[in-house]
Amino acid sequence: MKKRITAISLALLLTWGCNKDILPEVPLSKGVYVVNEGNYGFGNTDISFYDPTTQQVTNGLFAAANGYSLGDIAQDMCIRDSIGFIVVNHSAKVEMVHIPSFQKIRTIAIPGSNPRYILPVNDSIAYVSELYANRIYVINYQTGTLLAPITVPQYTEHLLRINDRVFAEGKRIYTNTSSRGALMRIDAVNHSLIDTIKLNGDAGGLVADANHRIWIALNSDTVSGIRSALLCYDAQLHEVQRYTFQSSDFHPTNLCADAAGENLYFLSGNVYCYNIAAGSLTELVSSSQNNFYGLAIDPVTDAIYVSDALDYVQPSRVYQYSHSGALLHSFTTGIAAGNFAFSDE
Repeated sequence: MKKRITAISLALLLTWGCNKDILPEVPLSKGVYVVNEGNYGFGNTDISFYDPTTQQVTNGLFAAANGYSLGDIAQDMCIRDSIGFIVVNHSAKVEMVHIPSFQKIRTIAIPGSNPRYILPVNDSIAYVSELYANRIYVINYQTGTLLAPITVPQYTEHLLRINDRVFAEGKRIYTNTSSRGALMRIDAVNHSLIDTIKLNGDAGGLVADANHRIWIALNSDTVSGIRSALLCYDAQLHEVQRYTFQSSDFHPTNLCADAAGENLYFLSGNVYCYNIAAGSLTELVSSSQNNFYGLAIDPVTDAIYVSDALDYVQPSRVYQYSHSGALLHSFTTGIAAGNFAFSDE
């Protein structure tokens, strides 16, 4: 094992050393941004850009636009009003960039944090979830300042806004056998927790449907005999719909919704689609020998993007499919492509 780690480390250092001075031109078209996590401790995280019209790919986008490395383990990216927000987990910061130039606006440091996902809630305030502390950070991104955090009962990941409420996905602590996932409701005006409901397993994604209801993927708890499910709640956190997987092999993650909010997509080895109205499940894309890792749906075209992280050392491969699962194109990005953002809305 030690020899294998040493060999991987040497390969990564040689790859980074050979390519760090080759900076591509920054594209100015609309398209898909791919968040490449890179490898922990190597500082080789960055963003790729894919133009679906020309099928051109630009890797190393942040370094090309700004002349320095993005940092260590980029986790999430979102776009609001021509501003790109990039959460860099191990570097404990949020980088803000202009879209499409990708030139830096400012860096917002969150000392001592492990930030995960970001959600702008208005024209100046954004929430940032935290993996290892019971808080959600509140930042004023116009001034770059940290405000008082929101105290929550457990760690958080995905965030979702519906009107003046934000819903947060609470994560299970795997070292604690009694720990469970949760769904939290937050007042986005006063930046305070309203209430929380506990789940019977861990959460694997959070989206809204066409009726502004909240869907959350529930991962099975084999100790308690709980099967995985897709759970639907109204804005008051009342359960209104449920789909329970009959097989214990399902472990849904990366939950997404199409533009109309009528279909849910998720990973469980393969790519699956759940039609909300019909209550039916379809295997849309078989993973074959691929290591599917990230998943997103284009909010305008409904094209499906899924990444194959391979061995987490080689550059990832991203596959673009139609909404019905027909392969349209594939392209190579950076290492461990995990999340996506779209500028074509």
